[in-house]
Amino acid sequence: MKFLLRSVIVLILLNCYPAIMMAKEIKYNHNSKTIAEIQKEVDFTVLTPTRIPDDWTLEIKTSICISLHYMDSTDTKLMVSIDLRKGTRVIYDDSPRSQQVDINGNIGYFQEWGDSGNVDQNGEIISGGILRWAQDGTSVQMMSSRLSKEEMLEIARSMK
Repeated sequence: MKFLLRSVIVLILLNCYPAIMMAKEIKYNHNSKTIAEIQKEVDFTVLTPTRIPDDWTLEIKTSICISLHYMDSTDTKLMVSIDLRKGTRVIYDDSPRSQQVDINGNIGYFQEWGDSGNVDQNGEIISGGILRWAQDGTSVQMMSSRLSKEEMLEIARSMK
């Protein structure tokens, strides 16, 4: 069951985030629009984190939502993905792994991955999960399999 859930999530990510497959080629200025350019095009607040390591790079994807992909310093690993879209709806999952959290005075929900703590095919320990909340008219979904819940919450709470 855990494998099936993980597989479904990976398929969704690959469908929504084609850059994951090309992570090695991503550059910060890889024809990616800037936050300022995107903010002019949308009618909701484009929230961005202020507490991101200096050596991470950013690529912005636009489709159904705005996706901020923060990559490690070598552009080979997706550290965290943040999806932004207009709205105040927060998706709640009542599974035992889902926990209510506070993000800047807003109710959010963190759900760890079903195989959290296991080792993936690259020998890395799977951590993190999915964090959802709404802030300033923007619905936010953050995902990571490399950052801990605490690191994800720190980034989330730095978003302005």
